[in-house]
Amino acid sequence: MSKVESKPERLFLLDGSALAYRSYFAFIRNPLVNSKGMNTGGVFGFTNTLMKILREEKPEYVACVFDTSAPTFRHGMFPAYKATRQKMPDELAAQLPVIREVVEAFRIPLVEVEGFEADDVMGTLAKQAENEGMETYLVTGDKDFMQLLSDRVKMYVLSRGGSGGEADIVDPSGVEEKLGVPPERVTDLLGLMGDSSDNVPGVPGIGPKTAQELVRAFGSLEAALEHVDEVKRQSLRENLTAHRDQALLSKRLVTIQTDVSLSVSISDFRVEGFDQERVVSLFQELEFSKFLRELPGFLGEQTATPVRECRVVKTVSAFET
Repeated sequence: MSKVESKPERLFLLDGSALAYRSYFAFIRNPLVNSKGMNTGGVFGFTNTLMKILREEKPEYVACVFDTSAPTFRHGMFPAYKATRQKMPDELAAQLPVIREVVEAFRIPLVEVEGFEADDVMGTLAKQAENEGMETYLVTGDKDFMQLLSDRVKMYVLSRGGSGGEADIVDPSGVEEKLGVPPERVTDLLGLMGDSSDNVPGVPGIGPKTAQELVRAFGSLEAALEHVDEVKRQSLRENLTAHRDQALLSKRLVTIQTDVSLSVSISDFRVEGFDQERVVSLFQELEFSKFLRELPGFLGEQTATPVRECRVVKTVSAFET
């Protein structure tokens, strides 16, 4: 009789800041405004995503990772990094503290590390989980995360900006389908073509198609630069030669760090119930009648589960209540 292999435990990492943005703009044409005049679209969409994951996926581990307002090491490398981004809308900025309250009410650990982006913290945690034999789902729509994907690390992308709908699970084959290169070559692709959303320059004149051709032909950005004389188009040869340093810098800027020093382990993220009274109070205050109606069925047996103190990583050094 053959032995049945047990399924690996799963970790879901929510890209908090990105999900807040996507949720807010999902309702931009028809804003959700409660009787107090507060725009709640970002909170609603984020909460819907969180509850969907807890209800349908039932993961063993969950954490929510946020960016901080402090400059990151990338700004030290390239001061103009993300300089072209528009200021966060005031209506969304006002919702971020409320989103954090929702996360805390559900007793989901909040993780944020000054000097690093959420991408780097998520990458580090995903690598740790992979080394421990777990499966990780990165809840984000950011293509930069595709460089991290493997048999054990996937992206969990919700339609309509994270406000609902079915999830698209992106694995390594999905990366090749969407970007034309495998995960381990995504940084080469982005280094060549740049990324206007983050003000990563890349090489002028190189778009997605040309970047794909170069990576496929030479194997990496560095190899393309080393064998630039073999590039057939003169204008492309000239651009690669003239912007060699810029291309290498761009690749470093888009590379997600997976070795951030953290004082937490994956075991700290085990799902252990939530603060029912606080969740109900928040939903009443926000006038989320839909979620209030869903709570009895959503809670199920979790009502008897003891809750834990919410732990927030504000620096690399410690959890704080």
